[in-house]
Amino acid sequence: MASSMLVTLAWLALWIFVWAQLDTEKVLLLFAYLTALQAGYLVGAYLGVDTDPNC
Repeated sequence: MASSMLVTLAWLALWIFVWAQLDTEKVLLLFAYLTALQAGYLVGAYLGVDTDPNC
């Protein structure tokens, strides 16, 4: 959750200081970044699970 908030705050700072207007493309870009971040966490959690039935 903290990393998603960090990405969102960085995106908002970029929007305030660089971009003049907020449009659909920029909002979709934020959702793409957040989706990629969460997908990375899910893949890492999946690969990190011990699937050995003998444990």
